[in-house]
Amino acid sequence: MNAGTVTGLMELTTFLASSIERAHVSATLSRSQLPLCAEQTRLFMESRDLTGWDPYDALLSPIFRLPLLRSKWLPRFAAQQLVLRCPINLRGVLRVPRQRNPVTVGLYIQGLSDLVSAGLLDRDTAAVEVERWVHDLHRSANQGFSGPCWGYPFPWEGRKHRMPTGTPTIVATGIVVAGLHRAWRVFDNEDASQLVRESAAFVLEDLPHAAGDETAWCWAYSPCDRQVVLNATMKGTRLLSHALDAGLDDDRARFAAYASARFTAKRQEDGGGWPYAAENDPRTWRDHHHTGYILECFDTYRKLTGDAQFDETIERGWRHYRRDFFDSACLPLYYDDREGPTDATAAGQALITLTAFGDREFGSKVASASIDVLARADGSFAYRRNGDRLTRTHFMRWSTAWMFAGLARLFAKDL
Repeated sequence: MNAGTVTGLMELTTFLASSIERAHVSATLSRSQLPLCAEQTRLFMESRDLTGWDPYDALLSPIFRLPLLRSKWLPRFAAQQLVLRCPINLRGVLRVPRQRNPVTVGLYIQGLSDLVSAGLLDRDTAAVEVERWVHDLHRSANQGFSGPCWGYPFPWEGRKHRMPTGTPTIVATGIVVAGLHRAWRVFDNEDASQLVRESAAFVLEDLPHAAGDETAWCWAYSPCDRQVVLNATMKGTRLLSHALDAGLDDDRARFAAYASARFTAKRQEDGGGWPYAAENDPRTWRDHHHTGYILECFDTYRKLTGDAQFDETIERGWRHYRRDFFDSACLPLYYDDREGPTDATAAGQALITLTAFGDREFGSKVASASIDVLARADGSFAYRRNGDRLTRTHFMRWSTAWMFAGLARLFAKDL
């Protein structure tokens, strides 16, 4: 790191500390300062070896290994929600360990690759680090499935489903594969390419169809449930597109990518958006980051396969997203129709989605505004802000990793 970069980082740290002291005000970071913010965030993640807490990791506490709490859904679900929402971080008292999430690793290598693409990070130095993390993802992939796949390193209780530790999901696997695909593209890392190609077997062989028919179907969220979650099935579309781009020669994968995209296109609402879930699932809200995922996945499918038949769907979705998911201060809105928090995942994904659709200038404004209300002086990012209330507990996967990936994507030059 040269002297100019060090000086710039020191000035940025002072600015962010001052911004936090005065709560949030109008965004003042210029586009030229955003790479320094990305570098500071990279150094923070590196210093923590990518480990941290997660919003949903409460059940890692040893107390949930006790007989009465090991299997009872209601106290486990209630405790998970209590720890998530409590203004005081209870994880230390509950002895919840910091962990490394495969999704964090996937986002990190994606961000490293984008910084190298932008000429903001030394290629040879980054290549060594990327190789280490690709090996880590190879080691952490689930065994016993048709292809490499990943889940979260903690058990998770939902209202209608239970995810034991490590249960592979299409969401986690899709995010990891996106990072691996980017590492292959930028560094020509063959190990990453192989993992991308082989991961297609997990989707094709291990994931049931949650809904649909022979020409348009929704992938299940995991091998053990049949939730009809639209952003999740689009991550399956994107994963198969990445595998085909990395050299997989499989007509079944080509058709499956099309069929899952078609299912999602058919569920687009009149206003251009998509509900979180479909087929009589009550989770019909439209939120920022899941809408951003869908649009990014549609765009990736179109670019990598050359299939333009969803262009009208994509354009309608983009108009809705750009019109209804940002406020006048350029902050991402959590919902398109009601109040919600300023959320770091929504902000990070906004930068990725805006870049995919060529709106980098507005993306820089969103980045500056989001940094002003969510950034911390050490380079990390807060989970959420509700009005003047900032969530103090730091979550590596949900907040800092997504913002790092988003900031880096703003400057990538080969997309």
